[in-house]
Amino acid sequence: MALARTDTELRPLCKRAEQLAARRREPLSTVHLLMAISAPGSAASGVLEAHRITPQRLERLVHSTVGDESDAIAKVVDEALALASRTQARMPSALHLLLALLSSRRCVAYRVLEQGEVDLARLRSAAMQVAIGAAPASARAAASASAPPPSAGPAPAPRRAAARGTVVSLLPAVRPRRPLPAPGSLGPPSAGGPSSGVGVAGPSSGLGVAGPSSGAGVGGPSSGPGAATAAPSGPAAVPSAPSSGAPGAWAGPAPSPRPAAGLARFELDPKRFPLLSSLGRNLTLAAARGELAPVVGREAEVDRCLDVLAKRQANNPVLVGAPGVGKSSIVRAVAAAAAASPPGSADARVFVELTAAELLGGTGVRGALAERFATLRQEVRAARGEVVLAFDDIHQLFGGETEAELGAELRQALARGELPCLGTATPEDFRRVLEPDPSLARRLSPIFVDEPPPEQTVAIARQGADALTAYHGVRFGDDVVAAAVAWTSRYLPGRALPDKALAVLDLGGARARRQGLDPVPLETLALVVSEQSDVPPERLLEADGERMLALESVLAETVVGHGKALARIAAVLRRNAAGLRGRRPVGTFLLLGPTGVGKTETAKAVAQALFHSPDAMTRIDLTEYAEPHALARLVGAPPGYVGHEAGGQLTEAVRRRPYQVILLDEIEKAHRDVLMAFLQVFDEGRLTDGRGRTVDFTNAVIVLTSNLGAQAAAASPAGRIGFERGGAAERRPAPDPAAVVAAARAALPPEFYNRIDEVLVYAPLARDEVRSVAERLLEGLAETLARERGVALDFGAGVIEALLAHGYDPELGARPIKRAIAVHVEAPLAELLLRGEAPPGARVRFELDASGALVPRASPPPRP
Repeated sequence: MALARTDTELRPLCKRAEQLAARRREPLSTVHLLMAISAPGSAASGVLEAHRITPQRLERLVHSTVGDESDAIAKVVDEALALASRTQARMPSALHLLLALLSSRRCVAYRVLEQGEVDLARLRSAAMQVAIGAAPASARAAASASAPPPSAGPAPAPRRAAARGTVVSLLPAVRPRRPLPAPGSLGPPSAGGPSSGVGVAGPSSGLGVAGPSSGAGVGGPSSGPGAATAAPSGPAAVPSAPSSGAPGAWAGPAPSPRPAAGLARFELDPKRFPLLSSLGRNLTLAAARGELAPVVGREAEVDRCLDVLAKRQANNPVLVGAPGVGKSSIVRAVAAAAAASPPGSADARVFVELTAAELLGGTGVRGALAERFATLRQEVRAARGEVVLAFDDIHQLFGGETEAELGAELRQALARGELPCLGTATPEDFRRVLEPDPSLARRLSPIFVDEPPPEQTVAIARQGADALTAYHGVRFGDDVVAAAVAWTSRYLPGRALPDKALAVLDLGGARARRQGLDPVPLETLALVVSEQSDVPPERLLEADGERMLALESVLAETVVGHGKALARIAAVLRRNAAGLRGRRPVGTFLLLGPTGVGKTETAKAVAQALFHSPDAMTRIDLTEYAEPHALARLVGAPPGYVGHEAGGQLTEAVRRRPYQVILLDEIEKAHRDVLMAFLQVFDEGRLTDGRGRTVDFTNAVIVLTSNLGAQAAAASPAGRIGFERGGAAERRPAPDPAAVVAAARAALPPEFYNRIDEVLVYAPLARDEVRSVAERLLEGLAETLARERGVALDFGAGVIEALLAHGYDPELGARPIKRAIAVHVEAPLAELLLRGEAPPGARVRFELDASGALVPRASPPPRP
């Protein structure tokens, strides 16, 4: 049997399960493992007995067992071993096996407990707390089913908390507030005997737990699975897993649970509030039990929510923020503040979390939704304002089928103050659904939530990393956490902090665990960020200062000549890299000069130097934008036009890849309206597309090219090109830069020209510079041939001079030499390869024949 493969407490459980199966004459199943665990002497028997699960009760529940899947037991054992590893236990025990059974919904043992109406969520929570050492071992046998479920979080780490002075609990200091009109309904239970009703407020109280005589005690056996005392099931009950939808509120260290007497004032009686108890989750009760982890920062937002809730009118706060900024965690923090408030204060309310899906579920019949809402409204009204509904994505209540059936009732309830609520929404949903309705906007008070500052985000990520360590079993160093925040903030602008930083850490921890790495290396995190941002990992790991200080030499490796222009480009890029810039692009350059001098090659070199890839560039030929309506192709068509959902060629490219070079060719040929659209790009680093979204250009380099002034420079006396007789040395062409700049300034709108960082004039290439271009092209051809064909390529004396005789034209730059190489080198070489005269290992050498033509000669590969 798979269970017997480890010398731990599991071995005797294996024998006992086999004996039980043989005695009952049944095939071995997970039920027999559960019976073996429940027998006295097991580490988990005390937990089971506390929940009234004994071997005798299991015998009554199991009349005959249906066989499990063939590998059910092996899966349970593997899960137990993995759980023991994640909780850093010295060896697997019966508690880990019990937790594995409670997590395997398809096994027979789980179905038997479910049919026996066992509160599996509370049982799992109690077993997990004992397994991780959050409860003393003596409490296993002494625990009773009426006790509140223990916290699902691991014990706090004092050393870690002390080392981080910036981590601030989100629970604000509770200020004295005006008492509510109905004090006592949330007060502590009566000190009377069992005959007392539901607490201090007596039977008329809207809230509180029914006394023992009512059969609905605090977490008593009679409380069904729908009672509000049930702990959440699923991943939220596992202490190492993060709380879904709450970046910054990970299920990490949680405060100690309060005693049962202090929890009663936050309980909802399932008999008086059946709908709230069955559909919603009591966040205040969960916070009082310690099931909600503390959140870092956000004190101001929490206090503003409590202020709005205490208002007489328009007391329905709505948290408006981008997805991932932590709106849901603020809602849970408000509930935690309510749980920490003294009885009778204005903050001592019960927050019940609801979703539109839960409200709509099972209401397919017409009128069923209205009837359910009427019941919900009646229960909230009976609570006398002490119950607040927390709606995630509150705009869903005012659209679709909900709007058609409940629109008027919802607005009426909000207007009369009969439905106090706390909601969340994105800015787009708030503007689209809630703000256009004047009657609805008057009842809601928006509270805008921005991304947390960097130092607070690092503290949030550190807290999340502690929870991820328990889940993945790998550690996260402080440098990795800081890098996750810095890299995601810089290279993933389409998402919000802290969610994107926590997501990157989670993926990095998963990859490190699969590769057996501990702690998580910085290189692994760089690969994760690189896959999501298209930024090479070398760029992430390389020091910016070292790369930027050597930028001129890096650019000169690709661009021939123009040393002064490259130095000015490097100076602008260094200034921006040092942070001495506002909300503008990294650099905006206008390159002027004749064709073929290297303007486009400069843009490719900048992309290679900054982003480690010449393909990190979007090239737009503005000769195609000579009409004013062509602007829609750049930013996207306005609403109502064909192609509105497709987006613009420029805006979509930058949204998907913010870190790149944008090359705008032939700007003088674009329409003036198209050029005017770039004013806010050059000045503010942003552009609004056709769908109303703001696209960020602050991480892009913009290169504009133009031939403006080239004719004026060629016609000037200084720009004439001549050669001395007899092949003597040439004079370097010296065009007048002032004339070129003046021509460009006259042709471009002044407000457009004034927003360009540098206007650079590229002079025509001299013969020596074209020779250097030819040498680099031939070296690249030789490297390609050796890599792809295994053929060596070299050139004899005089080959480059012969190519220059065919391909040097001062007015056309380097492009003629490229054509000369294609005609006189690449074409004969292709014929040689196709004829099979240059197999792998051969050597091809170009030489000049008697007539001065280039002739390739192939040497066979050497014999082995």
